[in-house]
Amino acid sequence: MVMSRPLTRSTALSPAWPLPLFLLRTAWGDQPFDDLTRYVTGLADAHLVEIVGEPVAALEGVSPTAGPTGVLPGLVTTLRRAGRSHPVPETLSLLTAAPGDSSSLPPDAGIRDDVSEAGWGLLVRDPETREAVCLTCVHPHPDVLRWRVRGVVDCPVAPQPDGPSAALSSLGRAVLEAAELIERSALVDRSAPSGVATAAVDLHQHVTRVPAGLPPRVLELVDRIDRVEAIISLALARPGVGVDPATREPVLRRLVAVKDAARRAAVAAAGDAAVRAG
Repeated sequence: MVMSRPLTRSTALSPAWPLPLFLLRTAWGDQPFDDLTRYVTGLADAHLVEIVGEPVAALEGVSPTAGPTGVLPGLVTTLRRAGRSHPVPETLSLLTAAPGDSSSLPPDAGIRDDVSEAGWGLLVRDPETREAVCLTCVHPHPDVLRWRVRGVVDCPVAPQPDGPSAALSSLGRAVLEAAELIERSALVDRSAPSGVATAAVDLHQHVTRVPAGLPPRVLELVDRIDRVEAIISLALARPGVGVDPATREPVLRRLVAVKDAARRAAVAAAGDAAVRAG
């Protein structure tokens, strides 16, 4: 069971959350493998890797000393072998664990524990053998990523996410529901000297790096996600401003859950587009 995590000053997933977008563009699109490895190695100055779980074909011969890039060839091979004959969500999934929300997670205790700790996960599953690899990572230090690579022998399919249109609609509704909180959080800070306003939403801090070649609908969804992330960060940075805490908490939880669901939808839609184009 995934426990409810308290909301903190930042609800942003690890900067590694777009990894499945880079992975699918490498496996089914036209992105060079070197672009994928550069993206992964550029996420931090140092990487620590722990390999746990059961032995699966995609991890055969992989050593933790090779770093996270050592895992990538097996994942790309799995995707290329299985992706064109099975629906994308059966093969590649972004997993998220927003506070109190485990709706994206397959019923595997190890995966659920890993994703609960990290807040996100990447699941690559071979539909023929039901073997899977789940990658998660956390920031124990600003310059270090600690990866956990879990092999799962009999992995169920992760729940299928909404399509991009439904995800965009849900994001819009959630923002409307949070309008009062957002407006009050952005008002002039009355505790500050006269005329000093709260900091504006800095969208540049929340712009997600994505691979080239994604369809416009996916790019539109990622842009909307970034804007909602900026809104949430502003609200969390102003805990004493706006509606009372009892009202504020469920509003923010709803925004976080819908935002992360939209990320899952973006990954699934990008995967569908890559397979159709391949």
